[in-house]
Amino acid sequence: MESYVLFRLPGELEYTEMIQTNGEPLRFPDVQSLNGKSGFVIAPFVVTQECPVLLLCPDKVMRHSLPYMKDYDYAPEGNLLNRVSSRDTYSRDFDAFHSRISDGTFSKIVLARQSIDVIENTEPPRRLFERACRLYSNMFVALVSTPVSGTWLTATPELLLEGEQGEYRTIALAGTMGLWGTTLWSEKNKSEQLYVASYIEDCIGNFSDCCTMKGPYTVAAGDVRHLRTDFAFSLSNNQRIGDFLAALHPTPAVCGLPKQESMQFILDNESVPRRYYSGFMGPLGIEATAHLYVSLRCMEICGNEYRLHAGGGLLADSEEEAEWNETESKMQTIRRCFTRKIK
Repeated sequence: MESYVLFRLPGELEYTEMIQTNGEPLRFPDVQSLNGKSGFVIAPFVVTQECPVLLLCPDKVMRHSLPYMKDYDYAPEGNLLNRVSSRDTYSRDFDAFHSRISDGTFSKIVLARQSIDVIENTEPPRRLFERACRLYSNMFVALVSTPVSGTWLTATPELLLEGEQGEYRTIALAGTMGLWGTTLWSEKNKSEQLYVASYIEDCIGNFSDCCTMKGPYTVAAGDVRHLRTDFAFSLSNNQRIGDFLAALHPTPAVCGLPKQESMQFILDNESVPRRYYSGFMGPLGIEATAHLYVSLRCMEICGNEYRLHAGGGLLADSEEEAEWNETESKMQTIRRCFTRKIK
């Protein structure tokens, strides 16, 4: 199986296609192994033997203009045959996760779930990618396919690390509400943003003496809005990017606090393995730059099955119905690429 990736950076009118025809992508047992490496990174939520860090080393690189076609803005109607998305399973997971916040084990933890949409008359993944680029011009959009990871499409608003020549930036993106209605953030959402921003500031402080912050402020991303804080900082040793990424990922925006304990609880108790959802991906070390994004608003494409993933951060005052609805809104971002109307 040929390994390839298509990706479009936010705001660009062209996208890059990378193909590796010689062998498979490199496999690494940890994020630290990315120190000094160059290629396209596909990293999981947590590295396991089944889900290693992958580095696609292309022997073909091409740039393409996005085609302009009216139907890229709207997917076909009425092509959803079935949807498997268990509300009961989510309810059980919510109770298990939220109880550990109530008893003081975690101050925050992220609960994710999956929806499997079975589609009639599926379209080529490249067409879905191009539609996602048209729909979400301000997001990082990528389509990756390897024998190990399978095929994934993501349209994500969350930057993990970007920069060049020792100057980098990252963001804290947490807190969610709909595009319409109130513009006032709840205390729950403001607390969630503060947890993530404080964690990232501490991580940067272990690697850099020079860091500036901006925010939090409100940004739109697909069908929802988030609170965002920007960080700009220097890394004196670019060869330690893998070490920095290992310290940073996964952030509380996709995991929880304390980090190691919440990560293990998610692995042991979440009903559906995340695999490469809420990991990160992007080009690293190509022309001495980094453009790495958290793999959110994403789905795995398995024939005519689209396995969508979404999650939300739970705090003490989280309510199950509101959290479920938040995941529904997040899934709609990527679902728009292949369907508008349910039969």
